[in-house]
Amino acid sequence: MIEGFLNPALALGAALAAVPLIIHLLNRQRFKPAPWAAMRFVLAAHRRTRRRVQLENLLLLLLRMGAVALLAFAVARPFVRGASGLGKLTERARDVVLILDGSASTGLRMGAGTTFDALRAGALGLASELDGTNGDRLHVILAGSEPRLVSWPSPEKALLVLPTLGHTEEGGGSPTDERANLTGAMNEALRLARENAGESGTSTMEVHVFCDSQRDLFLKADSDSLRPALAESLSALEKLGVTVLVQDLTGGELLANNSALESISLLNAQAQTSSPTEILVRLKSHSTEPRAQLRVALTVDGNRLPSQRVNLPARGHVDARFPFTFNEPGAHTFLAEVDGDAFSLDDRRHGVIVLPPPTRVLVVNGSQSDDLIEDEAGFLILALEAPRGDGRPSPFEVEEVSTNAFAGGEINLADFHVIWLADVGTISVTAVSALEKRVGEGASLIISCGEQMADLESLRERMFRMDGSGLLPAEPIRRVSSPRRESYYRVKEFDATSPILEFFASERHRRLLTEVPIDDFLGVRPLGDARVLASLDDDAASPLLIERPWSAGRTFLWTTTIGRSWTPLPQLAPAMVPLVVEWVRYAGRRDAAELSALPGDSPTLETKLFPRQPMLLRPDGSSRTLSGEPTPTADGRFALPRPASNDTRRVGLYTLRTEDSPPIPFAIAMDPAESNLVRLGAERISTLHPNLTVSSPLVDGSASTQAGDQREGELWRIIAWICLVFLVCESLWGARLGRRRGRLA
Repeated sequence: MIEGFLNPALALGAALAAVPLIIHLLNRQRFKPAPWAAMRFVLAAHRRTRRRVQLENLLLLLLRMGAVALLAFAVARPFVRGASGLGKLTERARDVVLILDGSASTGLRMGAGTTFDALRAGALGLASELDGTNGDRLHVILAGSEPRLVSWPSPEKALLVLPTLGHTEEGGGSPTDERANLTGAMNEALRLARENAGESGTSTMEVHVFCDSQRDLFLKADSDSLRPALAESLSALEKLGVTVLVQDLTGGELLANNSALESISLLNAQAQTSSPTEILVRLKSHSTEPRAQLRVALTVDGNRLPSQRVNLPARGHVDARFPFTFNEPGAHTFLAEVDGDAFSLDDRRHGVIVLPPPTRVLVVNGSQSDDLIEDEAGFLILALEAPRGDGRPSPFEVEEVSTNAFAGGEINLADFHVIWLADVGTISVTAVSALEKRVGEGASLIISCGEQMADLESLRERMFRMDGSGLLPAEPIRRVSSPRRESYYRVKEFDATSPILEFFASERHRRLLTEVPIDDFLGVRPLGDARVLASLDDDAASPLLIERPWSAGRTFLWTTTIGRSWTPLPQLAPAMVPLVVEWVRYAGRRDAAELSALPGDSPTLETKLFPRQPMLLRPDGSSRTLSGEPTPTADGRFALPRPASNDTRRVGLYTLRTEDSPPIPFAIAMDPAESNLVRLGAERISTLHPNLTVSSPLVDGSASTQAGDQREGELWRIIAWICLVFLVCESLWGARLGRRRGRLA
């Protein structure tokens, strides 16, 4: 018996079979009998042939009604289950969704091939069982970071496409270097199943998953439970009557020992040019066995450094440390390599780190003088521009301007990372607005006091607000002076954890700060969110150095002078130089940026000039012109359009070129989670969800065929043929009756 329809609402169209009958009945009522003389001869002949005519008309009417009803049933797609009874007459077409794991982990070597080679062989075996001429359909979904429908709907097409997936270059063997998103692929299968189900709510589809059974395909990170989104998709498929069949190709091997290059980083994120640092190459073990004397090699900007030997503990990690000094700011490329194993893709890792240019400092000198001793900012600039003790150049680029030049708006503050107002007494409203804009963008403002700051009322009005919206981190109250011949003030307490004052934390250097005389300072009242880094030994414990965050930047207040008029500190080089250098280094701190992304993605790339004809150069030497328009950024730069996901699915070093800007390198690095090759066994996968069934094609090669035998068989094609026969018979019978009755007339 017919068990249901895929489109049950369309089965109601069978009621249209009554239309020919209604037309027949209506035509009978259109004529009114009218007796006339010769009618008795016609009636006599009619009585002799009435039974035959009625039978002929009834047969013609039934043929017409049957054709309409059969057409409605065919469109509704009736089905039966099993291979007995009507099942022998059904069309055994199969509709299959094949999810193929294309993640990086399938590049694991297994004998002469890779895991993906085994997965592809199983997929080809399933495709070869299907026959497109018999109505079989096959949708192949490649599971990477996003699902890709690579072949549909013909099985013959899949047999051509599947051998082209993957590659056999060194370090590979999988169609992508991405991390598989099984949930996304299952959602795509769910979409196809819902289309197949139509209004019936029941789908005849089969879903087959060919994967390496990697643990994180199914389970949440650091958990033994199924991913919630995946569980939801499986439950939705179960409601549609679709069972998910996972093909187990692990061969019982649940742990593939592997060691991987996990990351490349700098020891100090604030590393600068001409400053020695260390490059850290981290190795991670996913093995139960330690590995001794692993050779780690590192290439920086094309120059190979001396290799290191490290011992990698089981299930642990170790850092190979490479001393290095960068001579130029900007982007630097890295390639780390380690002794190979069965999973070669994570034995090489590319990286790109961008070192910021030297910190640009603008010093606004409020008390300029030709005499260095009398100049307010002379000692400050001398300390910032002096080369380091080992002959390395200063990490700062300093520009000095007068108060008038600064007030006149002649300086573009966007060019500077740190702005130091040294004894600047009067600041125009325009200059304050410019400072607020620049600090809001992320720059640091340092204010040191002095003789020129006599008009405290004007200073409060323009740079201080009780709600914290002003630039000053504290309210200026009054100038405090000591009786210079009798005593002076000194630093009593300071925050040794601050990067500015950390140098003075040791007993050896502490006195360089705490024993410096301070004759005058500006008494202030700090805001609630301001941080007092150093205070004096007066009765009020007055602040000497205050820091406060302001929007995206920071503001600092030094309540005494940076020149020698209120304190001899500037002339004490052992104290002045480390204080100023560490202060400006901290204020202008910009971490080295990493231009790296996962396969299928890309970092945000920016240029100063409008990028014309952006061209992406890929690791294999091919190139692609980027589509899309650049986007202006808030700081006047241009963000380049992102490459398509298909353009960055391989790990390696990429370069983006434009006509007017230097090349921009960036790295695509494999997700470290892909290196953990722990797998789930067949029994464990079966317990994750009721709608997961596991079979092993290595043992049971008929699993997919058995799945096909249990599905519903459709009768619509047979019914359509019967409908066609009815229509032909109706046409021939109607034509015969018309010719015969025409001759009689």
